Amino acid sequence: MNGPDTCITLLETVATGLARYWDGHQVTVPAAWTNAPLTDRTDALAHLAWQARGAEIAHPATHPASRLALAAEREAWAWGLALAAGVHLPPFQLRPHWLAHESPEVQLEACIRLLAAARTGVLPAAPYLCAICPAEQDLHLISHVRCTGPNLEEWRCSLCARLPIDPKDLPETVEAISRQHRRRSDDRRP
Repeated sequence: MNGPDTCITLLETVATGLARYWDGHQVTVPAAWTNAPLTDRTDALAHLAWQARGAEIAHPATHPASRLALAAEREAWAWGLALAAGVHLPPFQLRPHWLAHESPEVQLEACIRLLAAARTGVLPAAPYLCAICPAEQDLHLISHVRCTGPNLEEWRCSLCARLPIDPKDLPETVEAISRQHRRRSDDRRP
């Protein structure tokens, strides 16, 4: 990290977020996190992933933060195995491009999950919410095979489970129903 103060500030932010998470409160992303350079946030994630390496993976990673936390933990775990086997490697480090496509909110939540895993030995479960709509009940775990990396898993309600994974693959009939529904909604407004 750029300095010990930045490191302490970011790790304190993660610890505060974990305390709020355990208390059942919504975690807000403070300016100290969003204003920190991407390299510093990546270093914080790498530090926490190293601490959480070997944590039990008892729950599917079904949303972006849990997938990021799982990928970082698995990377640290593999690095640790290589070191134990006598392979000479530099200290564990993740690259900023790992986080570049994720929002600061997702990055912070992934760090909070890694800190929880370091303290409890288990990577926490992702929220049981539909990945498409706000439904919390009647969810099904949908798994999509990807060319590289782990499968994409997400919770979907009964209605959303029928939709394809890629929004570009929506059949024209679904688009027509959606347009019709929007028109009816617009007609009812005063």
